[in-house]
Amino acid sequence: MMMVVGAAFLLTMLDYIPGSLFLPILGAGFLATYFFVGARESYGNVGFLIPGLVLTAIGAFALIGEAVTATPGLFFVFLAVAFLGVALLHTRSFREADHGERNWPLYPAGGLALFGILLSAGDYLELNLQLLGVLNYAWVAVLIGMGFWLVVRPGRGGV
Repeated sequence: MMMVVGAAFLLTMLDYIPGSLFLPILGAGFLATYFFVGARESYGNVGFLIPGLVLTAIGAFALIGEAVTATPGLFFVFLAVAFLGVALLHTRSFREADHGERNWPLYPAGGLALFGILLSAGDYLELNLQLLGVLNYAWVAVLIGMGFWLVVRPGRGGV
C-alpha cells in the first residue's frame, strides 16, 4: 500500500497524472490490498475496503465535479454508496457475525443518503429548506429518545 501511495504522490508531483486522479488511484490501491490479503477471508480486512471505497467515491465526485456542476448533496450520496458497497461486498457475508457486525454500514449509508437527498432536493427544486434548521434540534431529541428506549425497553432489565 505504501508503494502505491508513494508512486501516486510522485506521479502527481511530476504531472504524469492529473491531481483529480490521485484519490481514485489511492482508492484502487486500498481495494487491491483488500483483495490481495484475502477479501472476505477475515472480517478485519474491511479496514482496507472502507478507505478504498470512500476514497474512490470522493475521487469519482471530484472527477464528475470537473465535468459538470456537482451539488454538495451528490457528494453525500456518493459516500452513502461507498458504505452500501462495504455492506454488500463484505459485512453481509459473515453469517456467524451478529446483526450489528453484519449491518453496521447500512446505518451511515442511510444517513448519508438521506442527507444527500435533502440537500439535492433543495438545490434542484430550489426549495428553501428551513426544515433543516428544525432538524438540528429534532435529531438530538430522537437520539435522546432512542437512548431512553434502549434503557427502559421490556426484556432488558435496565442498565
